[in-house]
Amino acid sequence: MLRPLRKLKPDGTLYFRRDKIKTEIQALAGISATELERRAGLWKASDPDFVSPETLLYFVRNAAAGVHREKLTEKLFVRVAHRVPSATDSGDDTVSLTRINIREDVCDHFVDLLLSDRQKYNERLDYYEVNFNQAIAADRHDANARHWKRENRTVELETEDGEVTAQAKSTFGDCNPFDPDELDKKDYRLLLDDGIDSLPELQRRIVVMLRQEIPIESKDPSINSISKVLGKSEKTIRTRRDKAFASLKLRLERKGKM
Repeated sequence: MLRPLRKLKPDGTLYFRRDKIKTEIQALAGISATELERRAGLWKASDPDFVSPETLLYFVRNAAAGVHREKLTEKLFVRVAHRVPSATDSGDDTVSLTRINIREDVCDHFVDLLLSDRQKYNERLDYYEVNFNQAIAADRHDANARHWKRENRTVELETEDGEVTAQAKSTFGDCNPFDPDELDKKDYRLLLDDGIDSLPELQRRIVVMLRQEIPIESKDPSINSISKVLGKSEKTIRTRRDKAFASLKLRLERKGKM
């Protein structure tokens, strides 16, 4: 017997799983833990062994505590993250801290619901068993509304053509995330490392090389420069550096470290 859902609709009737999901759960109930874990990791819905997120959530909620449940839970968290846009814009060189916050918000909210459900049945998770993708989409919509409203009150880092805005330059000035006094502080270094790792690849590589004191440009052909290594113009390197530094400063300020 499937454990029934408990959440009530506005009309007083119980939420219920779709027949397709009930059939899938019953079909998978007899397979081995190892096989269920394997199938839970499949991505393509067209794969005959694909497990729907609703069914995966059912098994996560009803599995006994242990390694098997944790492995299924990891697969489920990946499904959640997959439904939320990444931190990068459509271009490779643009990062939005707001997108990072939205992604973390949605994922953290789901984790909180699941952990709460393990302590005491949490009816709010029932809807995810009914329509997982739509539930995550609703969470994403709510997070978007909160965080973009907040970002509209903060500094825009770049113009439409990819240049650093005058407002950002005025606000952040000559930001130097590698201030020796700050780098002496362990918590600052850890936050800085996390911030650098979150940057788009081109910005991250530029910042890492700057940290290694590699020059942006050099007239000496025997000296490696960032421009030469990355095959980008000096202007492009400086623009990406400025955007990266502004993003890092904004991130660190929000953590109260600058």
